[in-house]
Amino acid sequence: MKRSALTLFCILALSQPAFAGFKEHFDLAQEYLANYQYSSAITEFKNALKINYLDNSARIGLVNSYLARGTYYANNEKDYAKAADDYRSALFYLTLYPNDESAVKNSSHAVEQVTRSLNICFDLIKFDIMPSSRFEKAKQLRAEGNFSAAAFEFSKALADKSYVKDSLEQIGDIMKLLGNNPKSAEYYRKAVAVGPDDIDLRLSYARTLDNLGNENQAVEEYNYILSQGTDNKEVLYSLERIYNKKLAAKPDDADTIANLGAILQKQGKLEEALEYYNKAESIDPSNINTRINVGTLYQQKGDYRTAVVAYDSVLILYPDNIQANLYKAQSLAAQGENKEAQTYFKKVLHLDPGNKIATDELFSSARKSMSPMQYVDYVKKNADSAQVDDMLYSYALDLHKQNNLTDAIKVYTEITKKSDNPEVFVNLAVAQSQMKNYPEALTTLENAKTKFPENTQIADAIKNIKAQDISAKFDRAAEFFNNKDYENAIKEYAKIDPPTSDSMLGIASAYQNTGNRELAIEYYKKALDLKPADSDIAYYIGVLYAEGEDYDSAQEYLKKSVALNKNNTKASEYLDSIISQLNTNSLNEAISLYEAQNYDESLNLLNKLIVSDPMNAYAYYYRGMIYDTKENKPEAVNNFKSALKYNSSEDLNILNYLIAVDLDSMEKYKEAYSYYQKYASSNAPDDEYKQYSTTRLEELKDYAK
Repeated sequence: MKRSALTLFCILALSQPAFAGFKEHFDLAQEYLANYQYSSAITEFKNALKINYLDNSARIGLVNSYLARGTYYANNEKDYAKAADDYRSALFYLTLYPNDESAVKNSSHAVEQVTRSLNICFDLIKFDIMPSSRFEKAKQLRAEGNFSAAAFEFSKALADKSYVKDSLEQIGDIMKLLGNNPKSAEYYRKAVAVGPDDIDLRLSYARTLDNLGNENQAVEEYNYILSQGTDNKEVLYSLERIYNKKLAAKPDDADTIANLGAILQKQGKLEEALEYYNKAESIDPSNINTRINVGTLYQQKGDYRTAVVAYDSVLILYPDNIQANLYKAQSLAAQGENKEAQTYFKKVLHLDPGNKIATDELFSSARKSMSPMQYVDYVKKNADSAQVDDMLYSYALDLHKQNNLTDAIKVYTEITKKSDNPEVFVNLAVAQSQMKNYPEALTTLENAKTKFPENTQIADAIKNIKAQDISAKFDRAAEFFNNKDYENAIKEYAKIDPPTSDSMLGIASAYQNTGNRELAIEYYKKALDLKPADSDIAYYIGVLYAEGEDYDSAQEYLKKSVALNKNNTKASEYLDSIISQLNTNSLNEAISLYEAQNYDESLNLLNKLIVSDPMNAYAYYYRGMIYDTKENKPEAVNNFKSALKYNSSEDLNILNYLIAVDLDSMEKYKEAYSYYQKYASSNAPDDEYKQYSTTRLEELKDYAK
């Protein structure tokens, strides 16, 4: 599609300015514009407007410069986004910037023409003209420093009420940046009307009014800001400056002097403030506001008695003055005279039923002078029924924060009778748990759960308090245990429900310390059932079985302990010691049976021992002796050789002799010769065995070869 070129000529002729101080900028701007240096022309016309924002010629020159540059961007560079920004700026200076409405009307034809060109650019760049999009674009333009184009877009965002306050404020900011304070004040005023509680906005408005010399309006705004509880130093300084100026004009104006006193009081300059109040009162003794201010000053100093005197001087003349009654009530409460303070708070509420300060302080005073349950009754009788629960809940929370748990619990309990707030039940349970009354806390939460079954806060609180309850029981049990009161320790551990491996271990250990091995084993086994991978618990059971000489069971649990943790050296060493002891016992029993000539029984026991301990030299030795007795020489020799294999010390030198004799009797002379020789050359005593060995060696010497 063929695109038409945008054509836009200068909308108005420029007259020669006569305003001193900006002629150089204006003339230079005209020269730049005539030479098609549009950006330089824009800069110089802006400089001229900063010097005289009211000059219509400079404004029109700036409009023409934006239009010319925008047309150049569109026709020559095809940069329709830049062209759109310049058309926005031109429209800003045509429609928003002028203070004279007639100037806007006179430019209506030009506005129509520029708007048409801007819309062509919007179509070409596919710009979204919804208010939300224009608001975001305005913020972007402002961030880039393109203030006039930004202000135009903010004006278009006003079509959506959700952007009205912010857009008006932004335009006010931009007007101030461009030096047009009257327009800035106008837009701030409109923004304040939409958002009256925005303190920062009102401060911007007040500053602008102040700069314009609209002191009375500025004072109204400054006073509003102070009334919201913020003693802004800048505001106080500005008010002080304004009132000092007023005082210079009218040195004996009592209101101005009193207002200066109030400002000094806000600044904390109490003695200076008092001097101004006294001076104002000497000029106009009838001004009750000055007397009230004197009272607030003494109240601020903490001199409540003098403050009350000041308020009484007002109340004598004007007994229904709300401020004097309220401040007197506050001063009385500060002195601890709560009952008398309540009388005045009630009087304020009679005069002004919606007075929140009096309402809050009336109940605050009552709270200080009454017991918790008296205060609960007082609130129920005197507070608005819709506020009772909230007031009592706030009171309970304060008691709770002060760690006054007994009274907090009473108040929480009272609220729960009718409350639909799950937090009340949770906080009641928390307070009860802090008093270590865990069963009652859990009962509270279980009742709350039936009322609020889906509430996660209650479910979490139940888990936490159950954990605290268990922890407390463990602590009590541990205390009994450490004091060796094992009976009560067992009772406390048994209260832990559901049982845990730790609680079962506690009971087991307590029974162990009382010497009740059977019950100790029983509870260690319960602990192991709850924690089956615990190697130490299996070890404890094994030790107890060993102490009771139930070695089979001891080995079973010690082996389990090692299987669960191969690095459990206590278990492995204890298991080895038990096996070693059992083997020693078996060997001793086998020897006794051997010596009693109960060979079969001894052999049976030795066979089992060798299976258990295959390197036991003495087991082989005695088994060999039994085989010798039974004339089973080959088996005897085999066992004697095994004994020598596992113990070659001098203690068993006799084995060489026994093997030699058996081999000799089996006519294995060569091998017998070897064993005789070993025995004869040993350190064995020179007894009949050694002598026989020596003799027999001589007889068998032919077999030595």
